[in-house]
Amino acid sequence: MTRTPNSSITNALHILKCFSIDHPELSLSDIANYTDISKSTACRLLQTLESEGFIHQNANDNTYRLGSALLSLTHTAINQFTFLKEMTPFLKNLTNYTKETSYIALLEHKDVIYIKKEDSPFRVQMLSHIGRRNPAYCTGSGLAMLAFIDEQTISDMFPQQLPTYTKHTISTLEELQEELKVIRKQGYAISKGQYTENIISIGAPIFNTKQKVIASITVTGPINRIMINLHKFIEALIQESDKITNFIERKEEDVLLEIFTK
Repeated sequence: MTRTPNSSITNALHILKCFSIDHPELSLSDIANYTDISKSTACRLLQTLESEGFIHQNANDNTYRLGSALLSLTHTAINQFTFLKEMTPFLKNLTNYTKETSYIALLEHKDVIYIKKEDSPFRVQMLSHIGRRNPAYCTGSGLAMLAFIDEQTISDMFPQQLPTYTKHTISTLEELQEELKVIRKQGYAISKGQYTENIISIGAPIFNTKQKVIASITVTGPINRIMINLHKFIEALIQESDKITNFIERKEEDVLLEIFTK
């Protein structure tokens, strides 16, 4: 039997996902616009979410923010991702060497989601934090993963014309496909001022035992600092991505060994 999506659940999830670091508080009108649902439906769902502690309404100005019930779920989810804890040494190695911020990111549809971060000792304002979504086609972390997805899937994912964020942003599907061919051949991606002016990100893919790309590791910072040591940073990044891939292979082998020796 084919199950049909529950529109109320879907809309409620869309409401929760429209909050972000940039928009921590939203009005009813904002939420209705972001989710493309009516105000009456949004209001009803917000009342339900508030009753369960997932949404908090500010009585002074009638704006909404995420509720404390999400904290317990966040803690539970993080504890389940043992993979994240195991990535810390690799990120520390990269940041200690480059003195720049490093990330582990996952690909979800057309966006990248940053799931692990090691901060640079320098204070630099960048549009990336744990849980943030950024467009994959103009970030080093996203391009590093997209390059190892087949061309037809990429064509199905993206329109012919792509939104631009700076004058350097890839703007067409054809341009993206050509860039991905280069990345696939060289094994790493560079996004130089494509998403944020004066910021460069270098990404390398992470593979599982089936050679399927599952994540990426990225180093990012101001163009003027990174370009001076670009080749050294690329070499260090690829070394850490290879170490992570090898680590994943060993972990899976250990699991198989444990299964077959019981």
